[in-house]
Amino acid sequence: MGQLQAINEQIKVRQDLIKAIEGEITLLNQEIDDTNEIIESLNDDLDNLKEEYASMVYAAYKADQGFEKLIFIFSASSFNQFMMRLKYMEQYGIERKNQVKEIEFVTESLLDQLDYIRKKREQKNDLLNEQITENQKLTSLNVKQKSAISSLAKKESQLRKELAERKTANERLEKMIATIIAEEIRKSSASANSNKLTLTPEAARLSESFAGNAARLPWPVESGFISRGFGEQPHPILKRVKTNNKGVYIQTKENEQIRAVFDGVVTRVIEVPGMNYAALVRHGEYMTVYANLRAVDVKPGQQINIKDPIGTVFTDAEGISEIYFQVWKNNDILNPQSWLSRK
Repeated sequence: MGQLQAINEQIKVRQDLIKAIEGEITLLNQEIDDTNEIIESLNDDLDNLKEEYASMVYAAYKADQGFEKLIFIFSASSFNQFMMRLKYMEQYGIERKNQVKEIEFVTESLLDQLDYIRKKREQKNDLLNEQITENQKLTSLNVKQKSAISSLAKKESQLRKELAERKTANERLEKMIATIIAEEIRKSSASANSNKLTLTPEAARLSESFAGNAARLPWPVESGFISRGFGEQPHPILKRVKTNNKGVYIQTKENEQIRAVFDGVVTRVIEVPGMNYAALVRHGEYMTVYANLRAVDVKPGQQINIKDPIGTVFTDAEGISEIYFQVWKNNDILNPQSWLSRK
């Protein structure tokens, strides 16, 4: 099951990567199309400029023949007209020079755009090659996934037994936590009917700070993925069987250190049959639970800071290292996935 979950996670990551590559290729195609339009427009501008310049050169050539330029200037009927014609010829010469500069500028811009589109096409080819490689890896993972599912399908009775044992362990843990929370509420409140902790000013500030970090809390492990989500989940192998998780299972590597997701106080360290050790950390009216630990490095009443070590993950006989993580607010269980930051 652990191997299948790991394969499923790899497939998801690979599919997301392929989707991202496809998105980049789409953007590159759009950029290439836009650049082609710019190149086409620049080519048109360059052709027009060259035609205009050729006409100007030809007109200047004709004017230079037979002293036509001098005749044009000195045939003025007045001094003002003479100056205007002289000024016109000067401006005509300047305009020819400007036309040359504009042709050079457009030519340079065209070369830049051609170089830009060459680079974009190289980028696109690299992405297409990467996409082919990722698709090959995805195909290989799909083969592994089918093989794992086929192998597990033959062990239905064993899977049902493991599922029942996990459910029993979860129920034990939740019952113990509910008892601990009820006791803490009773001790903190003057009212026997209260269902909330009475907080000190310091605890109230901590609680408010914890609430303000929803969807931004660090993961309780440095590396890992959610192998079983919160709430009702279909069993990956057993048909028409669903599990109802009151927390999330995070699969990680062997001997991975478990760390606090926020500042707080260690409330309890308990041993739960089927869940090994569990540490409960209080953050005002909120509490985080770290279960299925092989060893615990903290003790009740200890103040801890965010990312401080709590313990070490338990690794089962099949080599799967997985912790069970919960978030509570008073005696209500919350979805941890809405509190942890996105990976």
